[in-house]
Amino acid sequence: MSEKDNIIEGSGSVYKDIGIPDPTVSLVFCDLRMVAVRGQFYPIEIAVLRVVDDKPRTWSSRIYPALNWSTQVLDASPIDLSTAPAAEDVARQVLDLIDQCSAEWVYSDSSSTSGLLERLLAEAEVGQIYKVDVLRADQIMQDDTDRRAMREQLKAHKRTSEVPAEEVERLWKCFKAARS
Repeated sequence: MSEKDNIIEGSGSVYKDIGIPDPTVSLVFCDLRMVAVRGQFYPIEIAVLRVVDDKPRTWSSRIYPALNWSTQVLDASPIDLSTAPAAEDVARQVLDLIDQCSAEWVYSDSSSTSGLLERLLAEAEVGQIYKVDVLRADQIMQDDTDRRAMREQLKAHKRTSEVPAEEVERLWKCFKAARS
């Protein structure tokens, strides 16, 4: 009997047998920068902050207009979009980021986030039209005391920037302060 024959069935690496667990995404904050053209609003920049295993991870991107958006978006934009990824690619990335969240909610303190996200996902031709549920940032908290604390944080630390990445960081800091 060779040493090879003494191998016990079922032995092996734990990682090989069951794999490394996927990270847990517990919260998603989102903010967008927009431009108005002829009374219509178009997203031109987006940031998504995901809380992964209790650590914030921010992703952001400028957005090159979809083919069926007004060509004036490029002229009206206060930021350079000439090298930005196409709206279709940004929409797919955003969907991937949001789909990984166990809560299935996106939090924002901007009333325009829901409509801008829908425009990005619907008009960017990613297949089916996605409906993303966007809640006010103070609705994260489960009980009234925590919700009031979050509202106070948001009041004390108002929106000061048009840069979406800075705004999702602000929301995360307000959440952490209200929770402690």
